[in-house]
Amino acid sequence: MTFIKIQKNNTYFKRFQVKFRRRRQGKTDYYQRKRLTTQRKNKYNTPKWRFVVRRTNQRIICQVVWSTLAGDKIKTSADSFELKRFGLTAGLTNYSAAYCTGLLTAKRLLQQLDTENKKRNVDSNFSKNFNLVTEATGEYVNIEELAEKKGIEQRPFTCYLDLGLTRATSGNRVFAALKGAVDGGIHIPHSDKIFPKTKTDKKGGKDAKAGNLLRDRIFGNHIQSYIEQLRKNPQPAGENDQQFKMVEKNMAEAKVKTLEELYKKVHASIRAKPEKVKSVPKTVKHTKDATDANVFVVNGKKYRKDIKLTNEQRKKRVQEKINKYLKERSKK
Repeated sequence: MTFIKIQKNNTYFKRFQVKFRRRRQGKTDYYQRKRLTTQRKNKYNTPKWRFVVRRTNQRIICQVVWSTLAGDKIKTSADSFELKRFGLTAGLTNYSAAYCTGLLTAKRLLQQLDTENKKRNVDSNFSKNFNLVTEATGEYVNIEELAEKKGIEQRPFTCYLDLGLTRATSGNRVFAALKGAVDGGIHIPHSDKIFPKTKTDKKGGKDAKAGNLLRDRIFGNHIQSYIEQLRKNPQPAGENDQQFKMVEKNMAEAKVKTLEELYKKVHASIRAKPEKVKSVPKTVKHTKDATDANVFVVNGKKYRKDIKLTNEQRKKRVQEKINKYLKERSKK
């Protein structure tokens, strides 16, 4: 019989170091986070800003965050649900909505920086100086280089993209939010390779028919072309009736014929008033139903909510049931 050395012995388990909780849960990539949060020593407690983008099934969330020993702190944030206020009520998780959310975050941040500097009596005009991209063109933009060409001495606000666990694939919606933030006036180091590629012909040049693919994605032209295709070739009754119902309703409410016109309106309204509006809490009155005490009426709708009985009420209820049973038994 051969001798087999026991590797995981008592000494091994004494030296075993448990990984961080969020690493065990698979929620945080600490290899990435370490490089995004570690600041140079000669920066002297200057925050290292991150542009955090997260996508769920229903919304896209953008935040400008910096890290401290006590935890992460959020400078400003924007949610794709807020786009309803600017006229976009459908498709809040697509590429175009991600761009709008990034644009809203950037414009809101620059406006917030100006208000903070005013309180400190510091001259700064981020909103005006870095309003360098007035309309989405789909072209590659480097805010730092563009500001130097325009002769702006003020440095742009610099962030670093935080993807989280998202895969950095070309054309990902995370990069649409980045593009919106850059067009909004924030400097985020990136390359144009991360955006949707323009089609090339067999000779290696750009296809003239393809146009600017990134611009088409920003303005939802790819969705528009598919809607028109469905209109030309209608499906049998009952098939795909609901597919673009909300999008068409949104266009009808905005009084536009195409998605490009709709997104142009949304971009313009975001640039005009990006500040956050405080939500007013709704006052809802709960009234009891006249016939049943366990039924509540809220805004005309009835909901059953059983009221917890006291000890005396329970005993009384049990006694009533016993009396009822004895009464019925005596009749037999």
